[in-house]
Amino acid sequence: MSTAVNTGTTKTGSRFAPVFVGFMGLCASAVVAHGALSHNHWYRWGFLSLVLIGGLTARLKIKLPGLNGNMSVSLPFIFIAMTQLSLAEALLMAAVSVFTQSLPKRPNKFRPVQVFFNVCTALAAAGFGWEAFHGVAALHLNTAFNLVLACTVHLLVSTVAVAVIISLTESQNAWHTWSDIFHLSFPYYLASSGVASMAAAVGGNATWPMLVGISFVMFVTYRSYRLYFAMVATGTRTSATFAPVHAKSAAATR
Repeated sequence: MSTAVNTGTTKTGSRFAPVFVGFMGLCASAVVAHGALSHNHWYRWGFLSLVLIGGLTARLKIKLPGLNGNMSVSLPFIFIAMTQLSLAEALLMAAVSVFTQSLPKRPNKFRPVQVFFNVCTALAAAGFGWEAFHGVAALHLNTAFNLVLACTVHLLVSTVAVAVIISLTESQNAWHTWSDIFHLSFPYYLASSGVASMAAAVGGNATWPMLVGISFVMFVTYRSYRLYFAMVATGTRTSATFAPVHAKSAAATR
């Protein structure tokens, strides 16, 4: 799932946080400028289909346990856009998807800075991922290798950026935060890469039957993630509840 900072819950944190947000803004601006200068055609129906399905599935998001971030179901569609669309189209699709993902649910308030950071991170990750895929593709290597490289670049850019901003705003260790995000999101990145690989193997632009089928698979995976995280949270609360009782029982038996 695409990773983003949760809206409405971030604390003030370090004074370096605005600097890093500005840095991600510069990265996104550079990627957008490159996409605008190099764009020369539109895959109209494939582009519109991916924007629509990406925006809808982006609302299916899960909060990362113990972290101020979330993941959404739109990731495989971003990967498909990176491999099948032009750079400008892939960037626009990623921006729409992550903007929709970043919109808060009640009672949280809309935080422009957090949404700006999430969109900039999405643009940078999608842009660098697109460049990795198409740059290596020019060498006429295996398509699967190109896709793995592109998804790896997207994974690193996205998770590192989110880990850094969380560490700055929440005064947490950046390495431990990134490790937690990486381990929680890696299985979904792997599954999304596989789905994008199958879409690439079919050939041609994304079609509605393909997108609907992918949406169904991702929805089932999303439900599995929600169930698993809910069970982990319930297990943690149960352990915390019974720990004092167990301690008292042990003391009574002495």
